[in-house]
Amino acid sequence: MTTTPHPTAVSDAAQASGGGLPGAVAAEWTKLWSVRSTWWSLLGGGLLMLLTSPIIGSTMANNKKNSAGVKIGEVAVNTVYVAEFALIALSMLVITAEYTSGSMRTTLQAVPKRGQMLAAKNLVAGAVSFVGGIVLCLIGAGVSAVTLGDKAIVDGAAVLSTSLRMGIYLALISMLTVAVAVAVRSAAGTLTIVFVGLTVMPVILQASDMSPLVWLSDRMPNSAGTHFMNADASPYGPETAFFFLLLWSVVVTAVGHQVLRRRDA
Repeated sequence: MTTTPHPTAVSDAAQASGGGLPGAVAAEWTKLWSVRSTWWSLLGGGLLMLLTSPIIGSTMANNKKNSAGVKIGEVAVNTVYVAEFALIALSMLVITAEYTSGSMRTTLQAVPKRGQMLAAKNLVAGAVSFVGGIVLCLIGAGVSAVTLGDKAIVDGAAVLSTSLRMGIYLALISMLTVAVAVAVRSAAGTLTIVFVGLTVMPVILQASDMSPLVWLSDRMPNSAGTHFMNADASPYGPETAFFFLLLWSVVVTAVGHQVLRRRDA
């Protein structure tokens, strides 16, 4: 069950760094680690990666038309699309839990500048998801190296590079999720929109066989994330993929900020 920290934790932490953005970040950091849902989300993500990596790795190995083997970093990338929803849930609850409990009023009293409050939540959720993404990649790659045996292609430098890119990908997805949650204010609504946007819409657009929609499908967050994490050269490189990921995050955050400014807590 999600719990909410005592209201004074918000103002005390905000004042600890002298107010402003540092104080707001300190407040959000305190709140994030004072609720059980944070720990359960992180544990859930790790378990999903641990349990799913052998299945996806085995499937990828069986689908290979030659005996070249499977890169364990690519297994982690394919697996993270299951585990990422644990971190999405964590990021969502940063907002929705406060609206559900009514503590958002206290948060906005401590940090009255709404853009500053949203930036603090984004920074905290993004930082935790960045580190979480690195850990998830290492779990997925490590499990794959063991379970795939001689079919595993192990390259430590490549795995490290992939883990850093996975951390960046999940940080941006978390920021996007926070923005959706600010606009929707509902856990169910946020999860539905994020799930459809990340998982369902690219499939629908791809299946349309209409060139503009297929083009858009390959530039949706999950598709761009795959190209970015795998450092693909085609249809576009990792730098372009990062640009698309950043663009989605910035645009959705801007929309969320506008909704936040116009609504009462």
